[in-house]
Amino acid sequence: MRKLLILASITTLVTAFGTVNAQGLFGFRLLKLNGEQVVWNTWEGEPKATKVTYAFVRTRTETPDAINCRVMGPIDPLLEKSNIAREAFRQEIRAAFDMWEEVANITFTEIDDPSKAGILIGAQLEPRGRAFTNVAYKPGTEEPRPIEQSLICFNPEQRWKIGFDGNLEVYDIRYAAAHEIGHAIGLDHPPSTGQLMHHRYQEKFRTLQPGDIEGVGLLYGLRKAPSNGPAHPHVHSASATVRR
Repeated sequence: MRKLLILASITTLVTAFGTVNAQGLFGFRLLKLNGEQVVWNTWEGEPKATKVTYAFVRTRTETPDAINCRVMGPIDPLLEKSNIAREAFRQEIRAAFDMWEEVANITFTEIDDPSKAGILIGAQLEPRGRAFTNVAYKPGTEEPRPIEQSLICFNPEQRWKIGFDGNLEVYDIRYAAAHEIGHAIGLDHPPSTGQLMHHRYQEKFRTLQPGDIEGVGLLYGLRKAPSNGPAHPHVHSASATVRR
């Protein structure tokens, strides 16, 4: 398996992504590993419906081939430090998945068994940065490469919150999760600052922007046409560096 690793380092990111696959009227980038596009399913002609499962880590979980999110555990330490109720956290994660599901021909279903999940979510047991995504795809001759599993992990030693309050030092869970899910399904950091997938965290909007929708639509097909609302400047990332 080959891995994509998304870390939390904006300055390194700029160098790493300077020449990567910029596309679209509004600005988006498709994720490429070793020059190869990755996606949760492959198709001939029109995209077909894509179903992806996700689960929360319940016990210490190691993925030896991963660099980011290599060792994850339950989200409990994050909840305790940030005083966030478990159910509220789960609802914010679900809302983040819904952002993508509402516009694209892809569905996300939570399952109980983490060992069978396509996307695994947990807390870092080797804390650093803010949040990370690790994408593994199946080697072979298919183009684009089918994603095998994505890992999303949050730093439990950082403070987290629900909603925007103007404090850019404490990240909103829903926003950060939606950003990381974008990586987990095949999107990269775009050059345009007005997209949720851009690498900077700022509290200007809490929904997908035109470039995000255009990018995910190219990968999976659109469930509905994007609105022509005004473009908003800037966004965050809960992450930022790609290593291959």
